[in-house]
Amino acid sequence: MIAWYYFVLASSVLMGISTILEKKTLKNEHAAAYSAAFTVIILPLSLLFLPLAKFNITLFELAVIYIISLLSTTTYVLTAKVFRHGNISVASPLFSSLPVMFTVVFAFLFLSEHLQLAQYVSIAVLIVASYFMVFNTGSNVEAGYGKGKYATILLLDTIIMAVGAILMKYLFLLQVNVFAYLIIGEYFMALNLFVFMSFKYGGAREIAENIKKYKIPILTIAVLTILYRVTNYIAVYSSEISLTSPLRNSVNVLITVMVGGLIFGEKKLKVKLLLSAVIIAAAYALIAL
Repeated sequence: MIAWYYFVLASSVLMGISTILEKKTLKNEHAAAYSAAFTVIILPLSLLFLPLAKFNITLFELAVIYIISLLSTTTYVLTAKVFRHGNISVASPLFSSLPVMFTVVFAFLFLSEHLQLAQYVSIAVLIVASYFMVFNTGSNVEAGYGKGKYATILLLDTIIMAVGAILMKYLFLLQVNVFAYLIIGEYFMALNLFVFMSFKYGGAREIAENIKKYKIPILTIAVLTILYRVTNYIAVYSSEISLTSPLRNSVNVLITVMVGGLIFGEKKLKVKLLLSAVIIAAAYALIAL
């Protein structure tokens, strides 16, 4: 049996590459259209795991999966908006550190996952480093938002991510099959985004146009996404989410800040790298202490 942390590391690398490609694609594409387009492509890809799926799922578990899909749909659109209008070397560390904080707290409250005092100190370090990452590195947080709205979106998005992660771990504790969860979840998310696009935008026509126009980057992102989700789900199923979440997200920070920051020529990269190192060290402490 492969150790859980190998799945976490694989998921982190794949997620980091996907995030960089996503930022590049979103320079030209609307956030909601992007989310709908690549989610529609992910759905058939998820069916490749059908032979491994076991659909012995109760109606209650199915309802929880749908709730998670609604949360995920919301975070898709919010995250895509932030990546489109903000700096990747700021947004990525925040989306990696803040959900860790909320996930660890929620796991303690609702899943009885307990940490040591030193690990809770590490969470405080994550918060402080994240604050300086956003508001003290010359980052253009006002781009497309205004500082207050940007911070509100970030906070809301990360809380929703954490709630979804806790519900997912809860289902895995109930022995819901990882691959059945993947397939059903992807179906629900594709349905949710299709309905959203139909009411607010051009529906199936606009989704099809975006897939046709950006087929290579969207297909690449979809493949990377399905792979990093599968490896993450296996890791979460195999270990405490209080451990898997910090490790996965901290490695993602390293990749997106070092590579993405250089590619997109963002300002004060040295300061961001230093703060990213602090975030990574604090996340590691959550595991090692």
